[in-house]
Amino acid sequence: MKRINAVLSSLILAASVPAHAAGQIDGTWKADTATAKLSTKPDVFVVKDGVYDCTSCTPPYKIAADGKPHSVAGRDYWDAASVAVLDANTLEWKRYRKGTPVSTTKVAASSDGSMLNLTSVSADNASGKTTTSSSMSKRVGAAPAGGHAASGSWLAINDGAQIAEENLTAAISTSGNMVTLKLGTGEHYTATLDGPKVAFIGDKANAMVALTKAGGGFVETDYIGGKAVGTYTYMPVDATTMTLKAVNLKAGTTDEFTLRKQ
Repeated sequence: MKRINAVLSSLILAASVPAHAAGQIDGTWKADTATAKLSTKPDVFVVKDGVYDCTSCTPPYKIAADGKPHSVAGRDYWDAASVAVLDANTLEWKRYRKGTPVSTTKVAASSDGSMLNLTSVSADNASGKTTTSSSMSKRVGAAPAGGHAASGSWLAINDGAQIAEENLTAAISTSGNMVTLKLGTGEHYTATLDGPKVAFIGDKANAMVALTKAGGGFVETDYIGGKAVGTYTYMPVDATTMTLKAVNLKAGTTDEFTLRKQ
């Protein structure tokens, strides 16, 4: 399931709810980004000699950094990408699906090279509304000699994140064992706890969702092309708070958040 922008994936999320806890968690929930415990797996990429090489991507890929779209295999939500060098500190990433741009991200290294600011704009959602989000990463690995200033190893941090409201909220309702979820960007589903997979309506990769009871909460498993790509474990804490553990099975990353009832 596409929960997040590719660059801001660790901070943009959704929520759903176990029917047996409906009294606590029906309603609208919003992720508190200040509470995020983000993956410790760094993003590693280099722009050098006219080539962009992302070794931490899943799977890794390499394309010319000439500002033109190039095919990229193995992606669920896009099939081509471009990388342009805007200046000595700034890159522009674009992603495409079937020839149409779906997101644009400006990636800017600070003047001292220690921080990276990422600002992403996309309308690739069920509502068609354009959203803008930004996040920060800190350098944990140097750029190679001759590489662009934004090259190197970067670790996402909470500081400075400004995520679009639509990417942080979900409306939830339950009836018996049925759970209905609608994201702020319009994607939605209704699924039965411990029931079959159902379509995540509006999802651009035609994701499927299955829900499983787990203690006082539940685990959501997302599937694309028949393969599990992520799990989301939701545990109510009290009437106004839930915790979420999000595992990206393809990338091998784990992020944890607190969700607050609005």
